[in-house]
Amino acid sequence: MRRGLFGVLTILLLIATLVIGAVPVAARSHVRVLLDGLSSPKALAAGSGRTLFIGQGAYGPPGPILAYNIRGRARGTTDIVLDVASVADLAALPDGSGWAIGTDLVLYHATADGTITPVLNIPEYQVGDPDPYKDPGADTESNPFGLAVLPNGDALVADAAGNDVLRVPLVGEPVTVARFAPEEITPGTVADPVPTSIAVGRDGWLYVGQLTGFPGTPGTSHIWRLNPDAVGAVCDVTVSDPNCAVWKSGFTGIVDLAIDQASGKTYVYEIAEGGFVAFEEGFATGAFPPAILLLVQGNKRTELAAGQLSQPGGVVVMPDGVYVTDGMFTGGRLVRIRGNN
Repeated sequence: MRRGLFGVLTILLLIATLVIGAVPVAARSHVRVLLDGLSSPKALAAGSGRTLFIGQGAYGPPGPILAYNIRGRARGTTDIVLDVASVADLAALPDGSGWAIGTDLVLYHATADGTITPVLNIPEYQVGDPDPYKDPGADTESNPFGLAVLPNGDALVADAAGNDVLRVPLVGEPVTVARFAPEEITPGTVADPVPTSIAVGRDGWLYVGQLTGFPGTPGTSHIWRLNPDAVGAVCDVTVSDPNCAVWKSGFTGIVDLAIDQASGKTYVYEIAEGGFVAFEEGFATGAFPPAILLLVQGNKRTELAAGQLSQPGGVVVMPDGVYVTDGMFTGGRLVRIRGNN
């Protein structure tokens, strides 16, 4: 009888793995805190080989944008790029230029010599591009949350309230690459998609992570594969669109993701095992649950730095390891993770 039960459980586990995704396993990781006492450092971007850019002030007091050197004789040094700023996300190009989403919801471009130019007021754009899945009044909400940049320099914005991805050139008109439709999570329960994060894959396509709105059911978040040249694509689990489809499922409250351009490994940063509902309890108790950092390789999912991260910010891949920021509300950190990654 026990053998029969074991066999049934094995089959159920196999089905769950095929449908939802591989069950994560914990890996031994070497975790080192490189900077502490940062002010809500959600924004994190990889520079040209040896530099990390850290943006502060996403949910707290403003702080300078920092450049942190990861290699060479200057290893560990921190320079101020911009003295005082409040940014939600950053993206950088090898030539030293980059983009930033300010907490004023404006998209800014920065040249290599430090000239900063406002390019797009994102809420104003959304007024003229309402979400067709929302009721009037809520259909023009905007919360630009995630940022990436294409090799040609165009910015990509994931708007968590507008439920879309925008492509913004330095010269020319912005376009809505794709809209994300609500999804019926259980019979009668429909959740907003809430796209939060975006990365450019080795294949040139975009990979978009979602948080998934109320009730925030664990395991219901997807990573979508999106054509960067699309205009008005539909990302909907019930609709077949060649420009946007689910790539992998079974995640919980994705906050950020990163793709290693050398290996194709994908790193998924989740808000907490129990999703945003469990996370929000931390505001009342003062004890936030651990964040989850997953390494995704095919159907294998490995948790890195288990139990050692909380209140997740950003994640990037560098030559000597994976870097994350955390502590968005209780003292921000820059952390390097090595081992099994």
